Amino acid sequence: MTRRSAVLVAIAALALGACNSKPAEAPAETAAAPAAAPAPEAVYTPVVSLNEIMVYIVDPHSNELWDATMVAPKNDAQWAELQRAAVSLAAAGNLTKLSGNGARDQQWTQQADWVKYSQAVSDAGAAALSAVRAKDVKALSAAGDQLVVSCINCHREYKLEVPTIWTERQLPPEEAKK
Repeated sequence: MTRRSAVLVAIAALALGACNSKPAEAPAETAAAPAAAPAPEAVYTPVVSLNEIMVYIVDPHSNELWDATMVAPKNDAQWAELQRAAVSLAAAGNLTKLSGNGARDQQWTQQADWVKYSQAVSDAGAAALSAVRAKDVKALSAAGDQLVVSCINCHREYKLEVPTIWTERQLPPEEAKK
């Protein structure tokens, strides 16, 4: 018998044997494994109001981005500061989806369009982050415009008192002093 014939016979024997045999049964467990304790459920408890998130996170970081579109960053340290601002804005939009402890915060976050407005802030922050990473002032300006639109749309619905930034801040602080 040639080597080739021997290999073919061996393969055929294995195939026939596999077709005729029963599958092996899984070994019986000898002792039941202890049940894992359920993980504690994460509970979100707001510690600040939505207004505080806006005043202390969204407003100052928005100003940093808008200012940078009028006076472009000159070095890596300034771009790094803008990256911090963009990350903060992207995160703040998601944070506002969760609500706050203000008088109307729970009511507002239950509205159908609240998530859309919060996501628009996150999207603008993400666009700004991409622009900052690319050191692209033109893209940063577009992200700033996107942020303005998201702010105006939300404020039309939820806080009609428009922040003074849109009416008083026309130049970055260093330019306004000249």
